[in-house]
Amino acid sequence: MSGQRIVIIGAGIAGLVAARRLGQAGHDVRVLEAGNIPGGRVGDRQVRGIQFNAGARLLYAFSRPFNRLLDEIGLTPALIPVRRLSAECVGGDGRWPVELMPGIRSLLTPGLSLTERMRFLTFGLHALAARAHTDPDDAASALAQDNVTLAAYIRQALGPAVLARMIEPVFRGTRSWNTEDVSAAFFASVTPHMVGRDTVHVLAGGMGKLPAALAAGLTVDCNTRVVTIETPDMGPCRIHAEQQGEPVLHEADLVVCATEGSLAAALFPDLGNEDRRFLAGVRYNALGIVHYQLGCQVAPAMNFFTRDASGPLATWQQVPGNDATGQAPQLYAQLSPEAVEDALRRDMTDRLDELVKERVLALYPTLERDCVDIHNQWIARKLPVFYPGYASNVARFRDRQSAVRRRVYFCGDYLAQSLVTGAAASGARAAADIGRHWS
Repeated sequence: MSGQRIVIIGAGIAGLVAARRLGQAGHDVRVLEAGNIPGGRVGDRQVRGIQFNAGARLLYAFSRPFNRLLDEIGLTPALIPVRRLSAECVGGDGRWPVELMPGIRSLLTPGLSLTERMRFLTFGLHALAARAHTDPDDAASALAQDNVTLAAYIRQALGPAVLARMIEPVFRGTRSWNTEDVSAAFFASVTPHMVGRDTVHVLAGGMGKLPAALAAGLTVDCNTRVVTIETPDMGPCRIHAEQQGEPVLHEADLVVCATEGSLAAALFPDLGNEDRRFLAGVRYNALGIVHYQLGCQVAPAMNFFTRDASGPLATWQQVPGNDATGQAPQLYAQLSPEAVEDALRRDMTDRLDELVKERVLALYPTLERDCVDIHNQWIARKLPVFYPGYASNVARFRDRQSAVRRRVYFCGDYLAQSLVTGAAASGARAAADIGRHWS
């Protein structure tokens, strides 16, 4: 293979994996990143001593390619298993444990009918069988469920109480998705690989270790915002950027666009109509979180809320301080999807604490005495939303990208699965397409 000059736009997980694979194949690769460190929505942040994640908080163990990648970059020993991860669900009629990894214990959820418990057992057996033909890194591996909402799918397959008391609180609490807004393809592609398993992972030292390990040995220009990309029929692609306020020009044989999909089309004035139409349909949800640093120790707790008991919060967490890591005790208040919309409508994305104060005081009455500092975290594009029909559009877009040689390739979690493992798989796929087309 003759080495190509390749510029990758975006140093999130997809862009870093693509860069790593292309560099291994002998290409001259440069990554341009608008942020001050690699990682995008995966990493660790700190504001005035308040520690939090840029986005992703957990790694799931079900992706074999991703597990091999962790071995390759030396992070497998840094995985810390978290077993039987659960939360206390708060509803209008009481409290009960809800499992994040579905299993036999889920049958103990109060409020389910006998019929729903039997359906749950049957569904689990069918899900185990579905492992053979679904890919947890690819929502498009479950296209049969793509045209139905998750709410309708669960209601029919498992029953309304399962939806209201188990599925809905978890999706609202972990992904800020309402089940009537998303396709069942995400659930149908991931769940078969979760049933019967009880372990997720965090990384010793924080999630930032993942992008740091992937970026090792790569040329990554941070604080470099790409403005526009010219892709003429003849001659090199021209990438116009700003680096710390100064114009910068890069030339390349190929470009890999690894930005969020909703931002991608604006970079390419010469983008084809089919690609432009697809990218116009990429959606992300926003997420708001209020982090409170406390001056006293706090007992651990994690709550999800049913929709009728939610108010402005979908998730509430109390995180004890840790002397070994220097982490102060903190409270984590994640807004509900409705409160996120309210913050946008009222232009309060930098004052989220005002929206949730009354509810937080009800959950932690001594807040005003114990609180040392507050940070409002707003993530404008948290996760790609796999709405009904979207995974089918993804499959068609990827097929076009894989079919013929081109100058511009796209990758990101919006082209695979809205998980860290999906982002990694998409970056690897783009690199493999380039390998086939430009060998």
